[in-house]
Amino acid sequence: MNKSLISDCIRLLIITLVAGLALGFVYNITKDPIAAQNEKAKQESYKTVFSDAASFEEVDFSDSQIQDLCKKNGITGITMTEIMAAKDASGSDIGYVFNVTSSEGYGGDIQLAVGVQSDGTLNGYDTLSISETAGLGMNATKDDFKNQYKGIKAEQLEVVKDGSGSSDDSKIDAISGATITSRAVTGAVNTCLAYAAEGGK
Repeated sequence: MNKSLISDCIRLLIITLVAGLALGFVYNITKDPIAAQNEKAKQESYKTVFSDAASFEEVDFSDSQIQDLCKKNGITGITMTEIMAAKDASGSDIGYVFNVTSSEGYGGDIQLAVGVQSDGTLNGYDTLSISETAGLGMNATKDDFKNQYKGIKAEQLEVVKDGSGSSDDSKIDAISGATITSRAVTGAVNTCLAYAAEGGK
């Protein structure tokens, strides 16, 4: 009985070691291509929200700076991953592209690329990562909702449910049945607008 138990334990240990080594081997092979693909997708999103930019240059910032900005503007649940200065062909700054995440989506984190011109005009956003409810919050990835954020100039945006967004650029008509998602997206965009307005100060 004891010999059988020991034999079974040894077999299980060998299987576990082999499986672990195999997983590690696969991870090492695939991690670089996956990272490269993710970087390519991110850069494509940056170009989507700032097509006029000839290049992008990373901007230094601190998390405390972003959190102070959020607190000042009544925004919560925001993490800023990256801020890029958008530059024209001559190397002059023409705005910013932000890689920003709101943790306040209905289904979890919503990560966006957001473009803001130097004069405060919002170019719009592209979705980097989202896991909202199909047919509801996932509509944040559709043009009908996203287009509300394009080509407008406002200090801060407000989510409304009365349809008044069609007559006021500063108001965003909520996705039907997905107000939480709408507010999460708008909070992320508002953080970017606030940063751009202060010129990174």
